[in-house]
Amino acid sequence: MLARAVEGEREWQAAVHLVDDRRWDGVTGDEALAAAAWDGELSVVFLADGVTMRSPLRPLLALDLGADDDEDLDPVYYQEIIDSPQPREVRVVPEAVHMVHGNLQLANVDFPEFIEDAASDPHGVVRDV
Repeated sequence: MLARAVEGEREWQAAVHLVDDRRWDGVTGDEALAAAAWDGELSVVFLADGVTMRSPLRPLLALDLGADDDEDLDPVYYQEIIDSPQPREVRVVPEAVHMVHGNLQLANVDFPEFIEDAASDPHGVVRDV
């Protein structure tokens, strides 16, 4: 499902890199972020973890790579943001992965908006609407 072309007004190829390697079993979100941080083009990583495998919804853990942008903020002006960082993860059903990724890439929606969407969902996940 994730590697299929995305349908819409125009069909476009999904920009995904699937990793299916037992060496990644049990990886934490922080470890996945550290491994993906070298790629400046990435804005989000989707991780299939234990929660994903146990839930009938199969919600992937979306990890915000842009959250580290706050590291360069001047504490004189941005101390409140530095002291209270935004959450950097949210659960996303597989059907919504391309929507989340595309909106983040185009800067149509910020990561915190997806967190708000998930908070209003009865299962705490972002869904494709």
